[in-house]
Amino acid sequence: MASEWRYRGRVVTADDVTLIRQLIAENPSASRRRLSEKLCEVWQWKQANGALRAMVCRGLLLMLHRAGEIELPPVRFKTLNPFVVRETPAPDARRHDSNRGCP
Repeated sequence: MASEWRYRGRVVTADDVTLIRQLIAENPSASRRRLSEKLCEVWQWKQANGALRAMVCRGLLLMLHRAGEIELPPVRFKTLNPFVVRETPAPDARRHDSNRGCP
């Protein structure tokens, strides 16, 4: 294990990783989102406007998970991006008509 991690300006020590593991163990049914919110509350990790940095925290948790430092619960909900799964529109014949002259 690395002695410390750095993520988005925050230094994460071995003690922090231990705390994260304990938080996960104490909340076995919590989602990744809820775990990130709880961790932000424990660390008082907030944005300038006072909102929790939950999205940034989820990125940190995912980084630690991918590095094998923690074990996150499985993904429960996957947001579908409608722009990724949509059909490609048919070409507009009027735009590609080479027989039309320019005005």
